[in-house]
Amino acid sequence: MAYQALYRQWRPQDFSHMVGQEAIVETLRHQVQTGRIAHAYLFCGSRGTGKTSTAKILARAINCTHPINGDPCGECETCKRMQAEDFMDILEFDAASNSRVEDARELLEKVSFPPQFGAYKVYIIDEVHMLSNSAFNALLKTLEEPPEYLVFILATTEPYRLPATILSRCQRFDFGRIPAVLIQRRLREAAEGAGGEATDGALMSIARAAEGGMRDALSILDMCLGYGKKVDEALVRTVLGTSDRSFLFQFSSALREEQAADVLRLVDELISSGKDPQVFSRDVSGHLRTLLMAKYCGGEISEILSLTDEDAEEYVRESEKYASSRLMDMLDLFMHLETELRYSTSPRIALECAAMKCCLRTEATDQLALNDRISELEARISALQDQIASGASVQVERKSNEKEKGHSAPVTSRAGSKGKQAAKALTPTGRGTDEIWNEALKALKTAAPSVSGMLMMGTYQGSNGTEYRWKANPTFSVIAQSLNTPERKAQIEEALTAAAGVSCTFVATDSSEDQKKTEEASDESYLQTLKDTFGEEPVDVIDELPE
Repeated sequence: MAYQALYRQWRPQDFSHMVGQEAIVETLRHQVQTGRIAHAYLFCGSRGTGKTSTAKILARAINCTHPINGDPCGECETCKRMQAEDFMDILEFDAASNSRVEDARELLEKVSFPPQFGAYKVYIIDEVHMLSNSAFNALLKTLEEPPEYLVFILATTEPYRLPATILSRCQRFDFGRIPAVLIQRRLREAAEGAGGEATDGALMSIARAAEGGMRDALSILDMCLGYGKKVDEALVRTVLGTSDRSFLFQFSSALREEQAADVLRLVDELISSGKDPQVFSRDVSGHLRTLLMAKYCGGEISEILSLTDEDAEEYVRESEKYASSRLMDMLDLFMHLETELRYSTSPRIALECAAMKCCLRTEATDQLALNDRISELEARISALQDQIASGASVQVERKSNEKEKGHSAPVTSRAGSKGKQAAKALTPTGRGTDEIWNEALKALKTAAPSVSGMLMMGTYQGSNGTEYRWKANPTFSVIAQSLNTPERKAQIEEALTAAAGVSCTFVATDSSEDQKKTEEASDESYLQTLKDTFGEEPVDVIDELPE
């Protein structure tokens, strides 16, 4: 007998052997038991999740003469005919290769004939979204008012492509992706049934690569068993062309440390070993996603991503070395790379280019890189504040003027000392001026949004307790003049007075006043130089002609 692929050998014959989809299975079983059979079903979901298998089981169950708990008994004459595929009342129709209206009409011509052996005549239409609009229109009338013995089961991976008139006439069931743990369990049964041996890590790698599709998982296992009876993680990586976890950690570490030479060396090593850049790009995306989830979820990723406790701890430790924004930027780059590689004529160059973008992110012209550096500095400052709060001594470098001092002197600060906190200006009521300014800004957002928006285009310069000073950014100098108008100035002073509890004034300045002061200081310096050179006494200038 010819060899039969694993996914065909392990196709479930009844609902009890279905993996996952518990809610759908229970609903269909109950309908079979109670006889509440709908005239049209729509099974939706990604590939390999059990749509066609469920359709065949349902077709056999409703035609079985003695169903057991909603499952076909497998013993009656009808079940034996269906198992032998000698049953004319169940017709399978592939819409992908029969999408024309003529094909649909030919199918519907047989609808008027009642079932020959069973209670129902079942039409299973796979990939129904491939039918043309004319074919859907031809199907619509029969689907709306079919004979009582007729049942349609439509299966599709793209339900959004079906007309609303078809969707509204079907009972819809959405098949979700099968969890990796359940796939691993069925793969072990299949491997043992085929006389092979497989490690838990190898089966989990296959389950993850299948992305929730049982058929894909069984096909990958079938390929692995073709190499030999023993299946381990190294063999699975060879079959799939993926990279091992240690290489991914090494590659991501080089990206994090911006070691461009190491990154290029690793890419060369990858290509030399025969790996596909597109597969590697997908592996890196998955690796960075796991690091990002580890940063936010911690040890919980062992359950979310079906990882061992040791692997989860390794990801958590590694994720602590990254800023969140940095991980998201790198993940975004490699996600875009996956799309680019589908159409790229030079996959290696595209991979190297994306990797270099991750390494060269500290360029001053890169706004995203600037955000990353700010996040890293904020993390360092937060750690420093925690040390100060706990009473630990902190070394701070204080740079002095090179003309006055030829070296930098370290200054030690200890929590609890008088120099720990900078003196803050207080109002006559004892409240901080910064607090009052922020409170006034909040009030202005509601009372005068336009004034609040103008204040965001400058910086708060401080206060002596009653007078509050604000300075416009250089590119928005004209804002200062607008805020100094009597109407807007009165609005700001009113908000400040209400927040402070005492009468307050407001002064807006711009960079032109600073420039004026700088020019005046420069003029005074020039005059002082002239006085030092010629003295303050009047000087007579005499022109002497050479003899």
